[in-house]
Amino acid sequence: MPGRSSSTSAAAASLSGQLLLGLRQLQESLPQSPQLNTLAAAIRDRHGDAVQAIIYYGSCLRSGKPDQGIADFYVIVDSYQRAQMGRIRAWLNHWLPPNVFYLETEHRSQDAATQTLRAKYAVISTAQFLHGVSGGWQLPYLWARFAQPAGLLWTRDGQIADRVLRAMIAGQQHFLHESLALMNKDFSARELWQQGLLHSYATELRAERLSRIKALYDCWPDYYARQTAVFMQAQAALQADADGRYVWQADAAGHAAAQRRWQSRRRRGKLMSVLRLSKSLFTFSGAVDYAAWKVERHSGQPVQLSPLARRWPLIGGWVVLWRLLRSGSLR
Repeated sequence: MPGRSSSTSAAAASLSGQLLLGLRQLQESLPQSPQLNTLAAAIRDRHGDAVQAIIYYGSCLRSGKPDQGIADFYVIVDSYQRAQMGRIRAWLNHWLPPNVFYLETEHRSQDAATQTLRAKYAVISTAQFLHGVSGGWQLPYLWARFAQPAGLLWTRDGQIADRVLRAMIAGQQHFLHESLALMNKDFSARELWQQGLLHSYATELRAERLSRIKALYDCWPDYYARQTAVFMQAQAALQADADGRYVWQADAAGHAAAQRRWQSRRRRGKLMSVLRLSKSLFTFSGAVDYAAWKVERHSGQPVQLSPLARRWPLIGGWVVLWRLLRSGSLR
């Protein structure tokens, strides 16, 4: 029926527009710093004119302190061949995106003081990023990551900025839809996001403690609550009560199907994480040390690296990985 199709399309466009407005407002409120500009310039120097956009996310974004710890970025490029990473790395990036690199650079402040900045960044093509983050990938590797707040640190032009933000909103809707299917009783916005994030992190070899994952919501509670309210308004089976909880009549068959989808994602995601981890040993020096630092920082479990692991990461790295899996530092 043309009339129904037209009204459905208009409602979907209205929902996306309202969510996009919230994301644009968030972008204006995210902190900027000279250190971020220094890191962005170093990334662009390394990969040249292929860089289309640089997205800032992760723990340093949440803390507002990019000079403390290792800042996380996604670097979107128009071509792996033009991104100056070599033929083999470009091929690996195409077949198993993204490639991950480590960067250290010096930042000089206005008072001439110098500090070392560190960053970890993933390189991915524009086409693969837009497809994955908008929900085109079965695994939540991109769409769950960028359903959360992230900042457009640098873009080549306004057109690519608009495409990236719209893809993030499509991914956010997909994340909320898949998280909603997991709920089987009334819930708050916090509980909905925490449920979705817990299931998303479980599809990777992540070292974060349960409490740390649950605390992600508290970094931007107003943003999460607003986006949830906008999304829920479009769900006919939902309504908010006086306490801000959503009244939800779960469909038993739909809930069971969602559980099966997430179980499948968890199995496949673990395998993909192992493949990405092994591939990362080719992409940047100090990969094993970085992995150990990351696990120790997030899990609280000390990691001892042998000379073998540092000298021959392709051999010793698997020994480290096995020990981490056995200890429960990676789940």
